[in-house]
Amino acid sequence: MAGEAEHPSGVEQRFRSGTERRIAWGIGLLIAAGLCWIWSAWHTFTPYDSEVENGVRCAAPFHRDEEGHYGSRDRDDWDSLVVGCAVTRDWQSTTVPLVISFPIAVTGAGLLAGALATRRMLGFQADVERAQREWARTKGDRT
Repeated sequence: MAGEAEHPSGVEQRFRSGTERRIAWGIGLLIAAGLCWIWSAWHTFTPYDSEVENGVRCAAPFHRDEEGHYGSRDRDDWDSLVVGCAVTRDWQSTTVPLVISFPIAVTGAGLLAGALATRRMLGFQADVERAQREWARTKGDRT
């Protein structure tokens, strides 16, 4: 049983629609990965309140106060404070989004790059067809 023939413009429209949909998905996935990176950076670069040591304000994991390392504090107290801060830190809130963001970013970049290349090739194909028609028209006028 043969199906009804489809007009070429319908096929092209469906192909272009799929390309635009892949571009949107690629951009959306890259935005989601970027939000994961922002979340992880926020958790890495901001201080937090520790649940031990009577609510001590712990430094951000990225930046440690140099005065605390070399100041007049008793070294044993400082070591226990640093260890207490490291133990109470919610490391999953920093690392899990980074781990999740990697495949999301790779997939988004792949979708976006492939769809943009397809869009560019469609434009190139249209330009070549237009040039061929123009060439045939001007060549036909000369004879």
